[in-house]
Amino acid sequence: MRASADLFAKQGYHGTGLNQLLAATGLGKGGFYHHITSKEDLLLEIMLDPINRALPAAEAITASHEQPLAKLMALGRELGRSMDEHLPAWTVFLRDYSSLSDSDKEQVLVLRRTYLDHWRAVLTEGIKTGDFRDVDLAFVESVFGVFIFTFAWRAPGATGEHLTAAIMDVLLHGVQANHRTP
Repeated sequence: MRASADLFAKQGYHGTGLNQLLAATGLGKGGFYHHITSKEDLLLEIMLDPINRALPAAEAITASHEQPLAKLMALGRELGRSMDEHLPAWTVFLRDYSSLSDSDKEQVLVLRRTYLDHWRAVLTEGIKTGDFRDVDLAFVESVFGVFIFTFAWRAPGATGEHLTAAIMDVLLHGVQANHRTP
């Protein structure tokens, strides 16, 4: 699946043909269709993989007894780690979901909302405790994009930890209660 995710991330779902997938995976048509029923099913599997990996960690972080700031940092670190390890799948997740059937698209969007609800819950908790200033949580919808594009366009030698720290630094200075906007 990783080889297929790499190919979709580089060329896009519609820009990738079956012969390219076969060459990348080293499978013949029979072997490919033994494991995958269609190219769209492969796309769905690629998209479900990173979000299904990220959700249990987000659930555990949200349910922990840590303070909101620690939870927010943990969500960021975990998402950054996941982006670093599975960037091609996350790239496909962000860019190619519109290529899915309506029912598959809804499945992906439900998981996306469920994941982002953990970010909203931690931010809401921090607003209630006074750790974060009252902000419009609509910005949470951009979390995946900020991480994916920061990781995708990283400078040579930039580590995932460095990128995550940079993203979270900007995010935190926008939500910390003691920050004042001009």
